[in-house]
Amino acid sequence: MPAIWQIMWSKENQREKAIEEAIQHLKTLENELKDKRFFGGETIGLVDIAANFIGFWLGAVQEASGMELVNKERFPVLCRWIDEYVNCSVVKQNLPPRDKLIAFLQSRFSASSWKY
Repeated sequence: MPAIWQIMWSKENQREKAIEEAIQHLKTLENELKDKRFFGGETIGLVDIAANFIGFWLGAVQEASGMELVNKERFPVLCRWIDEYVNCSVVKQNLPPRDKLIAFLQSRFSASSWKY
């Protein structure tokens, strides 16, 4: 998360380094998933819950900011996990409404004059 946050809030000249660092961390997660549905196997576990930021929030941040860090071409396994995670009924019932989250994030980004 710190590397992703650095992408969002660092100066342009520092952003490329933060992107490279975030990609390396995301590759680690992608490698851990391999052919598993969730990090622990067939059911959601602690690591999946801890990765909620990537599973739900990062997609909203990307949509609100125009940044594209995680996509199916770069991280196909991680994107498959994201789909599985956010569509799990227990998780889905407890996530905030995506449209309201995106609207909130867009207002934060425009208030800070942030540009990607």
